[in-house]
Amino acid sequence: MPERIIELQGEAQSALSQHSPLARRNAITLVAGFAAIILAGTLLLRLPVAAVAEPLTWEEAFFIATSATTVTGLVVITPALDLSLFGQIVVLVLIEVGGVGFIAFSVLLFTLIGRRVGYGGRFMAKQALGVMESTRIGRFTIMVLLTTITIQLMGALLLWLRWRGTHGGLRGAYLALFHSVSAFCNAGFDLFSGTGENLFGYDSDPYTLTVLMLLIIIGGLGILVGVDLATYPWDRRLMVHTKLTLVVTASLYIFGIVILLLDSNFEGSAFVGMGFSERIWKTVFTVVSARTAGLTIVPIELLGQASALTILVSMFVGGAPASMAGGVTMSTVAVLMVAVYSTVRGQPNAVAFGRTLPLETIAKAVAIMTVATLLCFAITLSLLTDLEDSFLALTFEVVSAFSNTGYSLGETPNLDSVGRFLIAFTMFWGRLGPLTLVVLLAQRERPTYARYPTEKIVLG
Repeated sequence: MPERIIELQGEAQSALSQHSPLARRNAITLVAGFAAIILAGTLLLRLPVAAVAEPLTWEEAFFIATSATTVTGLVVITPALDLSLFGQIVVLVLIEVGGVGFIAFSVLLFTLIGRRVGYGGRFMAKQALGVMESTRIGRFTIMVLLTTITIQLMGALLLWLRWRGTHGGLRGAYLALFHSVSAFCNAGFDLFSGTGENLFGYDSDPYTLTVLMLLIIIGGLGILVGVDLATYPWDRRLMVHTKLTLVVTASLYIFGIVILLLDSNFEGSAFVGMGFSERIWKTVFTVVSARTAGLTIVPIELLGQASALTILVSMFVGGAPASMAGGVTMSTVAVLMVAVYSTVRGQPNAVAFGRTLPLETIAKAVAIMTVATLLCFAITLSLLTDLEDSFLALTFEVVSAFSNTGYSLGETPNLDSVGRFLIAFTMFWGRLGPLTLVVLLAQRERPTYARYPTEKIVLG
């Protein structure tokens, strides 16, 4: 059943359709749509009413709007102190639109006003939501939005029940809603950093941390995995994509937890002075949040270099396709690992869980990994030529921006105008996805009947 309804984002189209004029137009629309949302957010955040004291500069407003729309969380100001209630609500709306996807909202709007969604619109929604069938895309989009909103409201309710005693009914409800949306969308924005109190004093509370982690995990697994898991009790089947995603997720979590628990052995001081129970909870939360959520409850800049490198790798991998998370995605890494393992064993095909992976899938995974690596390398090199900061710190900021995570070693606020623009560009690219921009920049494919002889290349 899941195979007929949903498949991995981008896998619904053949290699030819990825380079067709329709695919190129849709990629342009996607880029233009996100750019328009960022522009609108910049104008709203630039208004004097959006700030507590002095209005944000154009540079600050643009950076925050980009970070919110791309659900990243990197900031050059302190949202809890520098933004007014209006400004915070603008950020919240940008997170929701950027997280769920403006394509889904557009399709919903067309459906509500009774206008027919054209083939191009359905095709874009298929790409954004990971849907294979487009005949009922409007109904499926509404279902996704209602499910998303329901999960966010449930998370907000659970947080409010815990926080109302400290912050009161109305203020507690607002804080609960903001952080529920931020956690589910893997945005990384919060209203406690910079206030002198981590997570309003609930940074060691198992209840609060569990609710936030569940929201982060659900948002990061994506629509495909969610539907597959939801239907498992009835059909007792899981797609290979779901199995690979769960394996990579568990591996990243286990490895990250082990390394961070040993952080003090790597000259880190982020967990110094904590009791065993508190250290366990904060370690687990930091590892879960590192996948692309970026909610911070420990000083990341005090982590040992081994721990920082582990988080960097986790950020680069990211979450699942068709989810709120970014990065190269776990499916990309899983496909490459399967291909490598099959090659080492001398198998002619890449096989996972009794299924052969198409060569097209492997080629796309290689393209995504190559583009992402080159992008991070180029941006890091550009920053290093302009600044004299630590290599690891700048690389960490770049990968955090690309993966739309928001974890920071404290370098982003110190960047100059050029550095902030490069980070903003990286966030924008990371949210759209490397493969989307590859399609956008690819030349129109010209059919040819010429066939050239093959020749082996020496490798290794």
